[in-house]
Amino acid sequence: MIPQLSTVNSQLLTVDSWAFSPRRSACTLFVVPFDLGSYFVGFDDVCRIKFGQQYRFDKLEKSFAYLRSESQWLTASHVEKLFDPKNTPFAHYWPRPNLKQLDSVLRAERLKLSPVGDDPRALIQRLLAIFHNIGTVSLLLRFTYPERFGVLSTPVVAVLQVQRPRSTELYVAYCEELELWQEHFRLRSVAETEMALWTYQELLADEELAGEILGDGVDAVDSAFGDDVWVQRRRAAQVLRPFLRNYGALELARILAEESPRLAAMIAGEEYERRLRAASRRFYPASNPAGARWAYNLIDRMVQDRHVALEQRPRLNEVWEMRNAAVHSDHNSRIMLDVVAVERMIEIIESISSNWLQRGASRRH
Repeated sequence: MIPQLSTVNSQLLTVDSWAFSPRRSACTLFVVPFDLGSYFVGFDDVCRIKFGQQYRFDKLEKSFAYLRSESQWLTASHVEKLFDPKNTPFAHYWPRPNLKQLDSVLRAERLKLSPVGDDPRALIQRLLAIFHNIGTVSLLLRFTYPERFGVLSTPVVAVLQVQRPRSTELYVAYCEELELWQEHFRLRSVAETEMALWTYQELLADEELAGEILGDGVDAVDSAFGDDVWVQRRRAAQVLRPFLRNYGALELARILAEESPRLAAMIAGEEYERRLRAASRRFYPASNPAGARWAYNLIDRMVQDRHVALEQRPRLNEVWEMRNAAVHSDHNSRIMLDVVAVERMIEIIESISSNWLQRGASRRH
């Protein structure tokens, strides 16, 4: 049973201890903050139901701890322990390496797992050269340095929304993100954080398993995860950061136009306003654009002074109308903000306003 949540006068929330019997009566969960730590406690329960047994990962960690010493070498027997079904369930997910061949390679390589250093990429790449599988590499590092590494689990990657083009970069970013979750939810290690997230995802993905453990509370648990602002900020950051870093405002608006035309129009509209204000500072440094019609007045003045061609004024005004329709929900406008309109908006901004940002651009005659 997932930690039972109860409420007193809808104010005080308490968490009872985990009950390992899946036959305990189901409880209904109330809407509560997402508690990742409770899922680490439930890891054993999920393993017992899913794999038919519980695992003592703490004992396995102790047997790997001496590999932290620079005088110790990695051997095939270490790998054998990680794929022994009495110790772990990992043989369900990755094929066990050929131990005879591996023993020969490791004897020749005399590979050490210490020191890791601040940047683990070099060690990860040496391990990949031998094992050719980032999942197996993650097992070795997770049990040797549980405070720093976790098992590279596809369900957890999906939860975190971590994406990188190369396996080494993916695993490093994955563990760095797990560390942030560990700190936020006050878990003891990166490895325990990964175990908690794996448990959470397994419960959501398997209705029968969730029914045994969560009873009728699975929807409330999913809601708590979805409503946690910190969690969703982290997930959004992983998805959006590459786009925000690699694309300008108009490029980003073009990318988003099909998925969310209104949001794309808001982004393009903000860039258009930035360019209009830049034009004002450049052509009319003594003026201070203000008032409800400042943009239209500025466009009229630029047309009058031949900074903008007369035939371009309707198009620039149209873009400002689109910007207003996107930004102001109560704006009285018949403009339909669809992907075609947003792409037209972006094309006008790019084709007409680019020279406003360039020093020494000549007037139009």
